Amino acid sequence: MLRKYFFFDIDGTLTSPLDSCIPRSTVNALRELQNKEGTLVLATGRLQCDAISLAHELGIDSVISDGGNGVTIHNQIICHESLPLVSCKKFLEGIQGVYSWAITVENKMQKYTLDTSYLEETGDSYYETIVVPDFDIHTIKQVFKIFVSCPLEEESNLNFYGLSHVRLKNDILLIEPTSKERGIFKFLQSKNVQNYEVVIFGDGLNDCSMFRKEWMCIAMGNAHPLLKNKAAYVTDNVDENGIYNALKHFKWI
Repeated sequence: MLRKYFFFDIDGTLTSPLDSCIPRSTVNALRELQNKEGTLVLATGRLQCDAISLAHELGIDSVISDGGNGVTIHNQIICHESLPLVSCKKFLEGIQGVYSWAITVENKMQKYTLDTSYLEETGDSYYETIVVPDFDIHTIKQVFKIFVSCPLEEESNLNFYGLSHVRLKNDILLIEPTSKERGIFKFLQSKNVQNYEVVIFGDGLNDCSMFRKEWMCIAMGNAHPLLKNKAAYVTDNVDENGIYNALKHFKWI
C-alpha cells in the first residue's frame, strides 16, 4: 500500500452533520485500515485535549489539533502553540462592551467570560463556560480559542488583527487557527514521510489549507463546493458510507 498516512478531519468528515455521531461504517473502515498497517491521524480545529479524547475512542494516538497549532504523536504533545497573543488582546479590547465573548486559555474544555451575557445571548454549551467578573485579558499568557456572540451580518464590522476565524453557529464567531497543513508538515518531517504516502480527508473551508496538490486529497460528498474543487476525488456523504466507500474505491482496505 503506497498510501500509508491518513489524516482525517473530524466534524463533518468522521462525524455526521446530523447528529455529530461517527457512522458505524466509518468506525469499521478505520479499523480495517489500521489492520492494513495504515497510520491514522486526526486533523482538526478542536482543542488538543478534545481531539486526543476522540482519537483514543477510535484507537488512534496521534492528532493535529488546534487547526495546525497542536501536534501530538503517539500520545506525546510535540507542540501546542497559542494564537498570536498581541492580536488576541487587541481584538478583545476592540469588541469589549460591544460584543460578549468567552475565551479558552488552557488545554481544558473550558472557556472564561466576564459575566452571563455570552451564555444568555448564545446558549452555547460547547465547552463549560465559567464566569469570572475580574478576568483580566492583559494578564493572559496564551489563547487557544475566542468565542464571540456576533451575528453573521455584523462580522464585517470587526477588526480581526490578522486572526483567522470560522462560524461555530450563525450567531457565534470562533477565533481559532485554520492552518492544519502546518501541523501535518511537522508530523511528516518527524516521520520522514514522503508526499506520495499521504491521504487527506475533509469537508469544510477550514480544511482548504491542507488540500494540497502534493497530497492525495479526498472531499466528502457533503463538503463545501470550494473544497470539492480542490479535491483529487469526491466520495459520498459521511452519512452514506463516504469514508468506507473511498477507502474501498482505492483498495486501501
